[in-house]
Amino acid sequence: MNIPISKEELKPFLQRNDFKAWWVVACAWLCIVGIFIVAALLPHWSTYIVAVFLLAGRQQALAAIMHEASHKTLFATRAYNNFVSKWLSSPFLLMDGDTYIKSHLVHHRKAGTDEDPDLSNYKDYPVAKKSLLRKFSRDFLGVTGLKANLYLFLSGRDLLSRKKRVNFQLTRGLFVNGVLFSVLWVSGFPQLYLLWVVAYLTVYMAILRMRQISEHAGVKDLYHLEPKYNTRSVPRGILGLLFVSPTDGLSYHCEHHAFMAVPTYNLRALHKLLKARGYYDDVELANNYLGVLKQVVK
Repeated sequence: MNIPISKEELKPFLQRNDFKAWWVVACAWLCIVGIFIVAALLPHWSTYIVAVFLLAGRQQALAAIMHEASHKTLFATRAYNNFVSKWLSSPFLLMDGDTYIKSHLVHHRKAGTDEDPDLSNYKDYPVAKKSLLRKFSRDFLGVTGLKANLYLFLSGRDLLSRKKRVNFQLTRGLFVNGVLFSVLWVSGFPQLYLLWVVAYLTVYMAILRMRQISEHAGVKDLYHLEPKYNTRSVPRGILGLLFVSPTDGLSYHCEHHAFMAVPTYNLRALHKLLKARGYYDDVELANNYLGVLKQVVK
């Protein structure tokens, strides 16, 4: 890789910070609590619709936290990474952080080749506008979510790796979701748990698709080993903040592939440095997520 930064210059970006990491986790959960409180205080169908969208964005935040904690790059203290991955993020999405990272590391090693295990998620882009609309329609209507969870519950296999599910993965997931339901029930609003389920089965699936698209679909050269050609970095903007990239730095996926050990909260600064040094001069960068959609539609 021909990336204009020395090992010495990279060192500050590699520094992990427990306070920053706990702030990322706290922000996600405080937002979840806040959304439920507003939904309880303003019981109206319009509030519930907004809550579903915003909760799906926070579910994406939990997925991002799982991603970082599983990489062991979120916290400086290793035990915190393990705890957050196992109890405060992945099980609420019925996932297992350790299983996820095994599959995900293969994606890192094989990105830019036809052996990338995630290739099927983005290799056919750009697509026709009607095709993209059909994909997102299936997500928002719950078709994608129902199919995915039927596979998860009935196959005995993990949804991402397609390998045998680890012991107690679903048990832990059902337990923490039961805790969430119990808290809402004790608070007098058990019906609000439906917002979490609907968000997970619908809008969250659309967000996952958008994240896959934004990271690798319609890039300059999907089969090139240089990260700036097979991966995309995007300024997150308001759509990223609320939905696709709710944790700081998540949208700078090229930097993550180039330097996997850099924590998410340092990726934006690293991106600015590389951009200033001309690393992206021969790549068309999208200014926001709407710009990404323009790049992946024929």
